[in-house]
Amino acid sequence: MSTALQKADMRGGKQELTRGEMRYENWFTKAHKAAIVLASLSAEAAAAIVEEMSDAELRVFAKAFSELKSVSPQLLQAVAEEFIAEVGQEDNNLAGGPDETRRVLALMAQEERAERILSDMGGGGDSAVWPRIEKIEDQELADYIQAQRMPVAAAIISKLSHEKTASVLDLAEGDYAKAVLLELARKQPPSGEALEAIANVLEEELLKSSGGADEEEGEDGDGPKPKNNAGAKVGEIINYLPGAKRDALLDHFKEADPEIGAAVRKAILTFEELHARMPAAGATALLRDLDREVLLKAIKYGETNAPETVEFLFGNISKRMVEQYKEELAEMETPSETDGETAQREVTGEVRNLVAQGEFKLIALQEEDAPAS
Repeated sequence: MSTALQKADMRGGKQELTRGEMRYENWFTKAHKAAIVLASLSAEAAAAIVEEMSDAELRVFAKAFSELKSVSPQLLQAVAEEFIAEVGQEDNNLAGGPDETRRVLALMAQEERAERILSDMGGGGDSAVWPRIEKIEDQELADYIQAQRMPVAAAIISKLSHEKTASVLDLAEGDYAKAVLLELARKQPPSGEALEAIANVLEEELLKSSGGADEEEGEDGDGPKPKNNAGAKVGEIINYLPGAKRDALLDHFKEADPEIGAAVRKAILTFEELHARMPAAGATALLRDLDREVLLKAIKYGETNAPETVEFLFGNISKRMVEQYKEELAEMETPSETDGETAQREVTGEVRNLVAQGEFKLIALQEEDAPAS
């Protein structure tokens, strides 16, 4: 279906609209159009939307809008008409209710996030508690979680962001991270009632600093195989861990439960494997959007741990740009393991953002790369 604005390739240049004399640059993406719509709203209306956006989503908006030199009335009208055309189709009747809400959320968000939102709506743990738990200092939260029974600890982790969970578990003692993540992958998601009970305890014991430990009921030991993509959630979490810990956990899951190990491995995306997971167009989009300092640091560290990915990235930009990068890299010191892996995680994070925005699709893992059953 043709529209007033078309998402074209990334080669630059101009393209004339079919209506009027207004022109637009052909690198427009869905993010640019969404940014135009959001910025055109009243401050009150936009604020209500922004309040519900994550920092990552807000960064996508800010980046997209900053790339627009100007937005003429004609361009704004064209974007608005395209939006109206999309939502005004004859078969696009909207219905409400719990079932329809679940269906729509499934289309708009990843399964784990949709289930979490629905759980909160159903009284799943007093949703106001969890953002405050997210802000607790990592060490304090690590100490508290380790003092809980395993089912309770896994339930708490299920409500934290992947990055926060990784930071907390990186501070855990011994093999605790292995045990709690395996628990999370094996068990059914906690019910709304259980999460609400746990949230109430967290409010009293942790947020009000009154101490103590929760004895929420739950069964230890082996449980059912992963449900609701729990293995994928664990994979997302350990993506944020240092490489050595990530690999050790993955080996542990493969040995403890091959099915979980396969689900976890499928959700992991490392800098080392980008050359095999990204199409050439994806590399172009990544190099276009990524912060230059982060990219150079990731590539410099990648000269040691991911030379194939470095070669792949350089193979998808002009020779002139490669020469510029190499000149800068020659003057850089190799980052520390911590700084290098942090930069590489930022790169893979940006890859995931681009995939979520529909810029490209990742190439599936080859059969030989998947964990053996």
